[in-house]
Amino acid sequence: MNNSLVLNFLITILFFLTNILPAISVDNVNENVKPINQEKSLVPQDTNAKSEFNPKPASASLYNLGLKSYEQGDAKSAISFFRRAIDLDPEFVDAYYNLGAIFKKQKNFSLAIDAFQKAYNINNEDYETAFELASCYFEERNYQGAKKYFSIIPQNFPKYNEAKQKMDLSTQYLAAINNQGSASGGTAVIPKESQAQLLTDTLTKAVGGGLETQPENPNPATAEQPSQPQTPEAAVAPVLNDQAQLLVNNLAKPSKEDLTTPIKTITANFNGPTGIAKDSKNNLYIGNFANDRIERITSDGKREVFFEKNGIKGPVGLAIDKDDNLYVANYSSDSIIKITQNKEVSFISNKVIRPYYLLYDLLSNKLFATIQGNDSLVEINTSPDSKQPITAR
Repeated sequence: MNNSLVLNFLITILFFLTNILPAISVDNVNENVKPINQEKSLVPQDTNAKSEFNPKPASASLYNLGLKSYEQGDAKSAISFFRRAIDLDPEFVDAYYNLGAIFKKQKNFSLAIDAFQKAYNINNEDYETAFELASCYFEERNYQGAKKYFSIIPQNFPKYNEAKQKMDLSTQYLAAINNQGSASGGTAVIPKESQAQLLTDTLTKAVGGGLETQPENPNPATAEQPSQPQTPEAAVAPVLNDQAQLLVNNLAKPSKEDLTTPIKTITANFNGPTGIAKDSKNNLYIGNFANDRIERITSDGKREVFFEKNGIKGPVGLAIDKDDNLYVANYSSDSIIKITQNKEVSFISNKVIRPYYLLYDLLSNKLFATIQGNDSLVEINTSPDSKQPITAR
């Protein structure tokens, strides 16, 4: 019996049971339902009208079959069950959400956007759905759509820091695209020249607390003479502008020497690689920001997953101490954790806002971290008997 016949047989049984046992309540059907995304509560907890939707018993049963199929690794059947549940109940918001979750995991972002968008249209106060929708737009390089939905995430939402970071990136990318004269609506890849120009703009405004250079007069003979002596800042501006333009030229048009410099790719296909560290056995550790994972490349070149999830959330900075303990700066969860070689995890601190880079000083047995949340450098004493482990510098 093929899969199609099995599905039809199960659906026939479900409708039969629904007609015989009409007294079954929808609430009881929903009690054992679990979402694909464990961070999202399936049974609505909000008091707004749209979150009070209760599916019909038949559609709820189909939905449960979808979850069961997904748990068993059969994503294709899960998608079919969720879609049939939606056919019976077009307002079945959780079925739309889980369709989006499956498509996102499959990296089919266009279908994921469609599913999450329908879920959000039904309940526009579900910030988890808004975050997932924005994330898919970001992956599609539709920075206008990403910015729109990241901007509605409130500060008390657990993923606010990640949403804020990606919204800022979307704003920068859109600005670079606009400066380049792109008419792609925010979906184009940012050219190298635009990135360089963005850097130029920052540099030329850096002197004198935001100094901006004046445009050149096209006719120097008719230019008015300044009534006051030229200030030191004004004298510096043209020089700075020349240096910035030189930087643009170097970035946008690399020399032949740059193009022919030999580069050996050790391994590829990371997911947002960030920090890197090396232990005493010459093993390399690489942080993957996008999928909350630390990968290890052993001294003999083998690539493996060293640690993922379970305390890791948006890893950026990595550092190794003399005992080969790994320290991880979790940018998205405002924490710094320690992972032993036995993969035991402990929190060094969970009160640092957006930690970034880490450096371990073997001589003093202290860990240094840059903190973006308050633009500071902190010193962390990792000794077990330390009473004041964090000191701002």
